[in-house]
Amino acid sequence: MDFMTGIGVTLLWLFLLMSGRGVNAQSSPEGNNADICLQPQDEGPCRALLRRYYYDRSTQSCRLFYYGGCEGNANNFETLEDCNEACWRIEKVPRICRLEVSKGQCGVRTGKYFFNLSSMTCEKFISGGCPNNKNSFPDKDTCMAYCAPKKSPSYCYS
Repeated sequence: MDFMTGIGVTLLWLFLLMSGRGVNAQSSPEGNNADICLQPQDEGPCRALLRRYYYDRSTQSCRLFYYGGCEGNANNFETLEDCNEACWRIEKVPRICRLEVSKGQCGVRTGKYFFNLSSMTCEKFISGGCPNNKNSFPDKDTCMAYCAPKKSPSYCYS
């Protein structure tokens, strides 16, 4: 093999290695791959517009995005099936617990708790007294009892 062919093979191998396919996500039969699946969508700085899928923590499903072809992160799957297979074990959060905090502005300041999807725990906020959205609980225990992630139904993948 001549020098130029060797460089070409090496560059191709490096591109495939760095393309962010999420290969590691498919290799873990136990565990939920949260370290991969809960990363934010990242198109990367390049502009190749490759059809890929990522796990969206707010919709709790795999969604299409266009990957630029370089950098990015491991939450990047070539097919919807690959994404679903890697991320189906992510524990699910009830819909109301995925709502943004709503503080209200009615002048009555009370301490309440909301479920923070980023930290996956209930956090205190000061409510303005108006009716908030439903992601508002009187105490942390009530909030966690309702919003703590639940296991999703089991799917069979062959």
